[in-house]
Amino acid sequence: MRNKPIISTFLAVLFLFILSGCNLEQVNSEEQPENKEQGNEQTSHQGMRWTHENPVTPTAGSWRALEFKDGSSYKVEAPPANDSAETKKELEDLKKLIESRTEEDVEFIMHWQNTTSPNTLWLATTEELIHKYGLMGPESARVHAVVSGATYTSLTATFQAKYEYLRPRPTDLDPSIKLPEGMMVPPHPAYPSGHTATAWTAAYILSYFFPNEKAQLEKTAEKVALSREQMGIHFKSDNDAAKTIAQAVTKDIIGSLKDDNAPTQYTEVKNTGSSHGAGH
Repeated sequence: MRNKPIISTFLAVLFLFILSGCNLEQVNSEEQPENKEQGNEQTSHQGMRWTHENPVTPTAGSWRALEFKDGSSYKVEAPPANDSAETKKELEDLKKLIESRTEEDVEFIMHWQNTTSPNTLWLATTEELIHKYGLMGPESARVHAVVSGATYTSLTATFQAKYEYLRPRPTDLDPSIKLPEGMMVPPHPAYPSGHTATAWTAAYILSYFFPNEKAQLEKTAEKVALSREQMGIHFKSDNDAAKTIAQAVTKDIIGSLKDDNAPTQYTEVKNTGSSHGAGH
């Protein structure tokens, strides 16, 4: 009877020893695949040993995702009141501008008005510059994404202001204002101008990527803004507010691009007359 406690203790110790051995074996079996996997990861960096003297965007996989603020983050002050001296002065200046518009002015107005959206024309300009500077694959996609994202942010900010202030069009305050033949007043408030916000946003972003094109891009943006007044559908202050939005939006976006590991500016023209290489 005295031996029973000793036997029980011996069996208990033996059981714990066997159990600990099983756990150790299980841990070893779990660690082995992990070590093997780490070995594969180390050798995978060598890939299949493809090499090239001038590889295209080899670091694109490390570029950071693009981020844009909501349009509601950007605000402009209220426009002048409908019966204010400033609005009356703007109407007088607008009518003088309309009276002096030329056939060339009308052609330009129609070019930017008779399109699905001004975005379409600016995206075409973006593609032309991508081709001119020989951007490929991820680089060209990134430029398009930034231009589109910036335009989207500016336009949502613009339309937030439009429906906050509900400013009438010049033609609403002065029905004597005549639009070019075939033109119609857009079905949304005047302040700020969507075409102008798009123009300046695209011009600022593209000027950042392609600094040699800055003068021409900004000249086009100025002409687009002026054409909205020449058409008779916007006050000058509509354009001023739109430009203010574009400046604020693009300043934030350009600031964020400087730290995302990707190329920033392109100055060397590489267009050889061929589109070969984009995405291939």
